[in-house]
Amino acid sequence: MTAPVSTRRKAANVVEAPLPHHAFEVPLSDIDIPADRARDLDPAWAEALAGMIAERGLINPITVRIVDGRKRLVTGLHRHAAFVLLKRLAIPVRISAAASDDEARLEEVMENLGRNELKALDRCHHLYELKQVYEALYPDAKNGGDRKSEIRTQKFRSDFETAEFFGFAAATAEKIGLSRRSIELAVKIWKDLSVASRQRCAGTWLADHQAGLKQLSEQSPTDQGKVLDLLFAEPPRATNVPDALTIIANGRALTHVEKKVQAVSKTLEKLPAPVAEKLASAHMDARIAELHKSIATLSKFFGGLKDDELDQVVEEHEERIIASLKRRGRI
Repeated sequence: MTAPVSTRRKAANVVEAPLPHHAFEVPLSDIDIPADRARDLDPAWAEALAGMIAERGLINPITVRIVDGRKRLVTGLHRHAAFVLLKRLAIPVRISAAASDDEARLEEVMENLGRNELKALDRCHHLYELKQVYEALYPDAKNGGDRKSEIRTQKFRSDFETAEFFGFAAATAEKIGLSRRSIELAVKIWKDLSVASRQRCAGTWLADHQAGLKQLSEQSPTDQGKVLDLLFAEPPRATNVPDALTIIANGRALTHVEKKVQAVSKTLEKLPAPVAEKLASAHMDARIAELHKSIATLSKFFGGLKDDELDQVVEEHEERIIASLKRRGRI
């Protein structure tokens, strides 16, 4: 089973790490890669990983399981691709203990979740996969027998947080934010995103912006498409999901002042009515005084301009001045 060292092609100055315990080398051509992977291959990450492996050697072997006499990849898709890029003929492997496709998927997902390079969209996908495969392996966690739905939910949540289920140290879980709440949120995001939205978001800045993905997932599939049309237009017509939703609702994005007013309004809504009224009154009085002062300053400034200087100012702000005159019915 072990490929002789002489079959490996080595680049100059390549570091060869010693094989970890229980690992052995297998020709790349002997490893089958399933089409249905929890994570798609990212060519850029495979290329970066190839550089690191060439410099430091492979630290963690990939894992495979034996299916119908063939070795089938369980974990290490990008490490496998990196070895292909390095033109190696063999790669260190360990044999997985997974006895079924579900157990293999669980092992794949758990290893990926323990790494830091997953983007928010990938993490949502993995946690959704994790829930699906766990329910397939442990049907009682999903069905709860004949108990009521509330009891079923409580049991699932309890089982979902056990150390046996997570399979890695609590410190790692804490580091990547795997609280019960974050798991439930990520699963819901992936479930509520349409297939088209998932595909369009993959590889974009939005794929690593969980707050934006959450807001997007809360929309209907049709509105998700409209939001992405605005975000991914050339040039973009909106720079974030809230602005895109505002454009869909109102035909335009809010100005900076309107956003500040909206934020203040939301804050006031959360306060007791007497407190909110007092703060709003004080804020309004201060704002009105500030506006009067600004207007007086500008009026004095414009009054002191010579004609050619005024013409220059008007030229620089011509569109806004014309729009103002139209609003006031002067033209």
